[in-house]
Amino acid sequence: MKIKAETLLNTKKDIQFNKILVTGLDESFIGYVKNYIINNFKNKNYSIDLSGNYKSGLSGDLFTDKKTLFLLSDYSKKNKIDDVKTSENHCVLVVSSNKNKSNAIKTIFTKMTDAVIVECYQLNRKSKEVTLKHYIDNNQIELSTNVFWYVVDKFDSNYVIFINQLDTLSLFKKKIDLVSDAEKITFSENKTELGKVFFSVFKNNNFLVDDFNKNITSVSDFNIFLNSIKFYIYIISVSEDERSVIEKFPKYLFAEKIVFLKIYNKLNHEKLLKIYNNMSKVEDLVRKNTNLYSVLGLRFFLNIKKIIIS
Repeated sequence: MKIKAETLLNTKKDIQFNKILVTGLDESFIGYVKNYIINNFKNKNYSIDLSGNYKSGLSGDLFTDKKTLFLLSDYSKKNKIDDVKTSENHCVLVVSSNKNKSNAIKTIFTKMTDAVIVECYQLNRKSKEVTLKHYIDNNQIELSTNVFWYVVDKFDSNYVIFINQLDTLSLFKKKIDLVSDAEKITFSENKTELGKVFFSVFKNNNFLVDDFNKNITSVSDFNIFLNSIKFYIYIISVSEDERSVIEKFPKYLFAEKIVFLKIYNKLNHEKLLKIYNNMSKVEDLVRKNTNLYSVLGLRFFLNIKKIIIS
């Protein structure tokens, strides 16, 4: 069985298959779906085995119901999927963006009744429409007809960026009637500079203060700035090495690639957790104190710098 990744995410149904292949051409989407599936199994009290090997004798741990999800990074002779005997207690998740290898394993998966292939590609117009409808329902926001179709036509076709843009839209206000309001917070070319402010993080504090104040002049600007950082940090958190992080990094930001690599190499799991906590706190504070977006945002930016360079 095959399913579009956005369909899986939109419906939020429990995953009933014992063998799951996540594949496609959109690597940031693949990473997003992988984390979603792992969390789904964690919520069902599965132990997650990240060793890259299938061990049929393993039976969870003291804190689970003796159930294990094995994460295999690729299809190989060492882990022949057609030889893996899964059950409701032993499930396998294979993540592969390698076209040649994924084609081979796809052929095997399509013949299995207990397997599903989750395909991660850029959204087409219909997929964006369906994803937007589900997002509206789940987040209790209202869009006029004109704004709805503007979002479908103008927002990014990369799922992760699309959701980030919708998050920004919902932060702006819960009811949006005018296309001009949606345009203010769109990651369009004239707003790209807001996302670039983050890449001055290694400069001195005086420069950061001036750069932030010059570019972030409204709460909608701040929301774009914050969501761009969310996106960059997400790329770092799901990337295994420098090659992987550069493949996921937006092509239009080629001039910032070296700085982004430097940020990537400075961060570790502990620092990422601190950054995520800071993002959550400032998001909540600005939502409650909109008029203080500049002060709160600048303090947040300087804290992020402190975490990265520490």
